[in-house]
Amino acid sequence: MKLAIMKNKTLKYYILGGIIALGILYIILAIHIPAVKMRIFFFALWLFGEIYLWISILNSFKSRGKKKMSFPILLILYWLPAFIIATTMGVLATKGIHEVNKTIYLTVVGICIMQYLIKFLLFIIVLLYDGMAFLIRSLHKKADIKKGRRILLRTLLGFYVVTLILMFYGTIWGAYDFKVREINIVSEKIREEFKIVLISDLHLAVWRDQAPLEKAVQLINEQQPDVIFITGDLVQFSSEEFIEYMPLLSQLKAHRGIYSVLGNHDYGRYARFSTDSARKEDVFKLVLYQTLLGWKVLNNESVRLYEDTVPLGITIAGVEYYSPKKMFVNEGDITKTFLHVDSSDFVVFLSHDPQAWDEVIRRNLPANLTLSGHTHGMQLGIYSNRVMFSPVSILYKQWGGLYEKQGKRLYVNVGLGSVGFPARVGMPPEITVIRLTP
Repeated sequence: MKLAIMKNKTLKYYILGGIIALGILYIILAIHIPAVKMRIFFFALWLFGEIYLWISILNSFKSRGKKKMSFPILLILYWLPAFIIATTMGVLATKGIHEVNKTIYLTVVGICIMQYLIKFLLFIIVLLYDGMAFLIRSLHKKADIKKGRRILLRTLLGFYVVTLILMFYGTIWGAYDFKVREINIVSEKIREEFKIVLISDLHLAVWRDQAPLEKAVQLINEQQPDVIFITGDLVQFSSEEFIEYMPLLSQLKAHRGIYSVLGNHDYGRYARFSTDSARKEDVFKLVLYQTLLGWKVLNNESVRLYEDTVPLGITIAGVEYYSPKKMFVNEGDITKTFLHVDSSDFVVFLSHDPQAWDEVIRRNLPANLTLSGHTHGMQLGIYSNRVMFSPVSILYKQWGGLYEKQGKRLYVNVGLGSVGFPARVGMPPEITVIRLTP
């Protein structure tokens, strides 16, 4: 079957179908995952890019000879991810997020999102090329741009295949290739060496099985830390995810305790609850489960460490989820968190979102070291001792590693688990070892 040039009438059908699909998707998200319903605008942009790229491929790869891919095969391969997402959303609509297998759901949706991110990049490149081609044709009406466009699209399709292979590698191996990063911090407030292990963003529903997390627990315990800090997003949707992993997480050991704070995913805002009271009860359960393991969840409060009755000169302050962007989750109260902090101590401030550090700097709060997570380094980029790059730097000024300003430090852990898409490419899951020395 020959590939015909798209006509305006056909384009209208694509746009109409896209609008209907977006409307259905919005309803499903509003009912079952209300916190992300406004992301429909991003989905609309993605869908526009999907249609534009599809039409570009049809126009540039219309049959010119005998050895051409048939239209049905091209159609199926191109739109298969959209069909998979539609099927997954259909299952979600009938069962709800609490009843589906969350690991399978997140893996399927995540892999589809990966290819859509790649496709969207290709769409931007094609759109820029078409913009330049329009200007060239305006100046030189006889200019032949079709051949260049075909070459560009075939090159981009090759790039698409390579990046998909990298993403599948990141899904199968990269997501569990744990990296132990070590840093030293010197302070005159520290009396003797003190070792911290920092982890963040476990997103327990995303783990395919317990074996990788067992490896992570072993690596953490091998460090023999004085304390373990967990800076939020233990779960993806609800507290029930935590129950399965409690026996394994109970094996975490630290001489002076394990302290955690809540992240945006820990408040049940990404799942549907019958009432807001039920959601708050779920948050209470997550805090209770951690308490049963002997962990201390810091909710806008601080704790001073002691050796018997002698203070060690170290205070830990922990804020509930706080973001200056005033998201749908913003339970943090920084003023309350620092209310009883002794500024003569070395103060470690735990905040899921690193943007809370801006408040520390602006208000000159007595936080010598702020520890955060949240960014994941977008699970994509380059993170080495010499080169650090991630697209997430567009959204966050401090997205990974150690920062210093006005004598205060911030360390951002790029996460132990995954979110959005269950893969990591160039941004391995992190276990941070921080040595405080006098």
